[in-house]
Amino acid sequence: MPKIVDGEAQRRDIRDAARHVFAKRGVTGTGLAHVAHHLGMGRSSLYHYYPDKASLVAALSTELLEEEALLFRAATRGEGTALVRIERLAAGVSELFAQWAGLGRVFLQLWASEAQRFRPLFRRLRADLAEVIVEGQRTGELDGTLDPVMAAAIVIGAIDGLLLQHLVDPRAFGDLEALSSALVAAVRKVLVP
Repeated sequence: MPKIVDGEAQRRDIRDAARHVFAKRGVTGTGLAHVAHHLGMGRSSLYHYYPDKASLVAALSTELLEEEALLFRAATRGEGTALVRIERLAAGVSELFAQWAGLGRVFLQLWASEAQRFRPLFRRLRADLAEVIVEGQRTGELDGTLDPVMAAAIVIGAIDGLLLQHLVDPRAFGDLEALSSALVAAVRKVLVP
């Protein structure tokens, strides 16, 4: 009787292994053979799910982008005032810096090689955050003179700029809790009249 394999679970296992191997070796220094070896599977079995490295990198990029979008959406669409939701976003993302540090090489190489895949995400994040800012401006909680899209871009830029610094130099911010508090305070200064 043939073995029944859950194809999506197998693809997820391959992407998880790729994260680990890419984090260790870098995207450019890793071949599918390295990922297959990490999983203890044959290359031909892996090729059944991802025929080449480009398809695996594209799938991993999509997965990472979706994770960031879900985190962003959960923070900005949750309970609380506009400012509370934006502060929750800033704090939530900065708390993940330590977790993402292991994927620093992966993120940096994907940003460089897959930039076109990031554009729609950034557009969506700016639009979602701008909606929250407009809501806060309507209630008088946030500065009504700010251009909501530009303010959203500044907040996202601050978050991503800190993330980039942390990925390049994981020791730059010894106390991530203090970094989170400083980021939240800076976001408040930008948005509150």
